[in-house]
Amino acid sequence: MTMHELMGISARQMVMTFSFLLLILHMILVYTVFRDKRSCRMQVINLMLFLVNAAVFYLMLLHICWGVNGLSEKKQLSFLLVFFNALPVSAVILYMILDAVFLAAALRELFLFRKNFLTRESIKETMDLLPVGIAFGKEDGTVVFSNLTMNDLSRTLTGKSLSNLLSFQESIKKRVKEKGQNGALIQIPDSSDVWQLAAETLEIDGEFMIQLTATDISGQAAVMKELEEKNEKLRDIHMRLSIYNKQVGRIIIAQELLTARMAVHNEVGNVLLESRHYLQDPASFDEQRLLQALKMTNTYLLKDFEEDDTAGDTLTEAMEMAEAVGVDVIISGVIPADEPFRRILAAAIRECASNTVKHADGDTLSVDIRKEAGEMVYVFKNNGIQPQELIRESGGLSSLRLLVEKENGTMKTEISPAFQLTIRLPKAH
Repeated sequence: MTMHELMGISARQMVMTFSFLLLILHMILVYTVFRDKRSCRMQVINLMLFLVNAAVFYLMLLHICWGVNGLSEKKQLSFLLVFFNALPVSAVILYMILDAVFLAAALRELFLFRKNFLTRESIKETMDLLPVGIAFGKEDGTVVFSNLTMNDLSRTLTGKSLSNLLSFQESIKKRVKEKGQNGALIQIPDSSDVWQLAAETLEIDGEFMIQLTATDISGQAAVMKELEEKNEKLRDIHMRLSIYNKQVGRIIIAQELLTARMAVHNEVGNVLLESRHYLQDPASFDEQRLLQALKMTNTYLLKDFEEDDTAGDTLTEAMEMAEAVGVDVIISGVIPADEPFRRILAAAIRECASNTVKHADGDTLSVDIRKEAGEMVYVFKNNGIQPQELIRESGGLSSLRLLVEKENGTMKTEISPAFQLTIRLPKAH
């Protein structure tokens, strides 16, 4: 059976399908061989086989077209078509089988070559597998290369794949959490993940290119947040230790005074006993020694009585605590002498002075005391770093609020235009 006879029966469809499949595979093979810059012999062989398969498939289509148009065989035909029509079907099928074997061997060799040698495609696959996002673009923002990680990040942040570096950088500006030396920190929406984006301009083959890299630093960000919380606690401990160190002298002196007072009190008891025995039997005691002991005891007791007892005042202690941590308290207005106004004022000064050092890094606390419509009003302001977000009341501020509300008062904190704490207590005198 010749090819002319085959083209007249239904079996031609299977032969043409097989021929078309071989043509497509040869087209892919030729593209890959030239792209990977394989040897000249392999390039020539694959190109020749591609042309032969293209010619076979073209002649099949040409024969069908001539048959459809009703053209007679007696009409003058080209030499190639006459030769093709005279070919045995077995010879054409044998060629296709041998060509399929060659294609299988060539594709296997291509797979082994790409597995054992570095090619452009293997470099791209490696870049796509990196957990770090990488993209290169021209100065006008046109993307030359972008790996899968960078495209996924772009879709997460902007809802579309990366197509322009400049527009991508502009669209994520509002998501920048913080700018550091190594790039901008981006918070992923509805997630705790944090990415660091860095842009750099490089000169490659005389052309300036923009390199954009994205690194997932969620783990480092979580560690840094934990360290900040621990540092905050350490600062609080350091401040308390500083207060203790500055007051330890007073504590030691007070302890020594207490010991001395206990010793004197014991001595007073002994003198009283001796006085009693002296009254019962004067002849058995040295009167001068007893009088000297009574004189020393009375002198100490009178001195102890005349000492200032302001150390027990809560407001005085709060002022001394503020001074100990390096905060200058400036009070304007009349300081109340009645309770609970004085006690709440002392508690507020103590807490605000502590927060001035810990959170604002300041050294001055101003307190404005005034009476308004039957209320005692305290307004506290400090210098230093002003808070940038709403203040979360915890610890000292929370305890202060409970103390104020227990006396039916109100407490309000404000951060704009500057920090201000306002306490209002009813029924002021």
